[in-house]
This record gives sequence, structure tokens and C-alpha cells, in this order.
Amino acid sequence: MSDSRSRELYERVQGAEMVLVGLGEAFQYDWNALTEDERYREIEDEIGDSEEKLWIVPFLQRMILLQSRDDKWKRAYKNLRDILAGKNYFIISLCMDDYIYGSGLAEDRIVTPCGGFRKMQCDNHCGPELYDVSQDNYDAVLQYYRKELSIDDLREPVCKRCGSKVRFNQLGVTRYAEEGYLERWNEYTKWLQGTVNKRLCVLELGVGMEYPTVVRFPFEKIVFYNQKAFLYRIHPILCQIGEEISDRGCAIKDDPVDFMEYFEMTVV
Repeated sequence: MSDSRSRELYERVQGAEMVLVGLGEAFQYDWNALTEDERYREIEDEIGDSEEKLWIVPFLQRMILLQSRDDKWKRAYKNLRDILAGKNYFIISLCMDDYIYGSGLAEDRIVTPCGGFRKMQCDNHCGPELYDVSQDNYDAVLQYYRKELSIDDLREPVCKRCGSKVRFNQLGVTRYAEEGYLERWNEYTKWLQGTVNKRLCVLELGVGMEYPTVVRFPFEKIVFYNQKAFLYRIHPILCQIGEEISDRGCAIKDDPVDFMEYFEMTVV
């Protein structure tokens, strides 16, 4: 990572009136890191190919992410928070790990349209309600992790209305409930209207082509029409910027989490 590019990015953020941030799939927590946990590996082996027991995995993921940890994502989010301190910003995150919500960044300036671990829903979306995570289910999985319960003691939560599975409100359920993010999305679109003719710094961290119509393409359009906007696109592979905005953009080929993790070391 170039010190000069980091310094330039930092100075441009500080000089901007507003800052728009997009976090993409390359910023998502690497679930393979969970295999470093010996007990997690044991549970994977015990679940095996049993589809009936797969519902336990996201509870374990949530449990491990909620535990006190010190890893590169924590350091990357801390540096992002420090860079944005005192700025008028909004963040769209495509990550479904909810790591951002424990980072100290303002939650009323974050929208996660792909969902996460904060709420649960009926798999068939039989009603508009979203549910709090069942503490009983969570505690039972935690006890299982601690070997205080057997896997056969666990019971998958079901919808009281229709009997379908109750799952975390994330993309991937049978019928994703968008109610979980729409209110915040509306706040984002109102905020976005205020960027017109403002010095806007746009920062993409790990945004690829998985959901290009949510972040990547709209961000390019924003920069194209706002002559005072500048885009930083940081991605290990897909960092290219189109010719139409190349004079107001900077492509950085790097792992976005690594880039942010060591950002503090290059901006003194």
C-alpha cells in the first residue's frame, strides 16, 4: 500500500463536505477464520451433511462475532471510524456479518440492504413482522458450544403463524423481508439528495460485481453527475474505473481490509 495514496485519500476525506462509503463483499468477515476455533471444527464434523442441523451455524457465527475479539476487521473498522470522525457521512454495507454495528460508527448513518444477524424473520415471510433473536435458542446453542447440551437437545425456531422456519433476516432466506432495512434506506436516499453540488468523497471498499446495482453502478453515476465528487475504488481485482470519470477517480488494487487495517500507520 502506498503511503502517498493513503495520505491523499485522508486529505480528500478531510476536505470533503460529505463522504459516501460503500462496503462490499470483499470486506465481509472471512468465515473460514472460524475454523481456527477447535470447538467450531468439532461442531462442523458433528453436523456433517445434516440439513436439519445447519440452522445452528448462523447462531454460532453470531455468537463468535459477538465475543470480544482482536482481528484485522476490528482494526480496519477502527481506522475507518477515525477517518470519518466529524464528517457528514453515510455508509452502505453489503456485508451480512453485522461487524460494522459494533465498530463505533454511527448506526443512524449505516444501511445494510443484505441484512444481518440483528433480526429474524419467517422463512416464507408470511407476515411483515421481524423478530428479535430468540434468547432461548441463542442460549441453547451457546450451551451446546460449551458442551453443556447435546446437539439433539437443540430445537430449530419456527414461525408461530405458519410453522415455517424462522431464520436470520439475511439475503438467502426463501423470501427475504426487506422491511429490515427500508426505513434506513429511505434516510440514505434523502441524505444523498443533499450531496448535489457538494464536495463529495466517495469511498468503495471491496465492492465487486455481486450486487452492482446497489453500490458500484450508482456510485459511478453519482460521481459522473457531481463534478465536485471524487471516487476511491479499492478492490483486490475489480478496482478499475471507467474512462468517463477517470479524471475524478483513483483505482487502488489492494485487499480493502488490509488497506484499512494499516491505514493508521501511513497517516501521521
